[in-house]
Amino acid sequence: MKGKKGSVLHKILIHIIIIGMLFVIFLSAMDAKVGSRGVKQQVLEKELALLIDASDAGSSFEVQKKNPSGLVDSVRVSEGMIFVGVDGLPSSRGYPYFSAYGVEVEEDEFKFVVKVG
Repeated sequence: MKGKKGSVLHKILIHIIIIGMLFVIFLSAMDAKVGSRGVKQQVLEKELALLIDASDAGSSFEVQKKNPSGLVDSVRVSEGMIFVGVDGLPSSRGYPYFSAYGVEVEEDEFKFVVKVG
């Protein structure tokens, strides 16, 4: 009897250790993904697209090159899509905006100015 109880206890202990290790690996992978440049880039593209959608003709807004999401390298619009480059990572997918007005981007030394209509 004593040998069987010890064997079961060892199996349970091993399972708990394995589950703990998998949990740590999962959390570290999620932490790396959440802080990545790609996620920051997608968030900026979506925010800018929503701002363009909500803007009236003649309005404009600024995107600082140094912001909490990282260093913004480029902002460009093409065929109803907005593309943002963050920390040296160029945008490939972009994010669509739906505006009846023309949109253009001007680059300054410290910021990008997005003009709607």
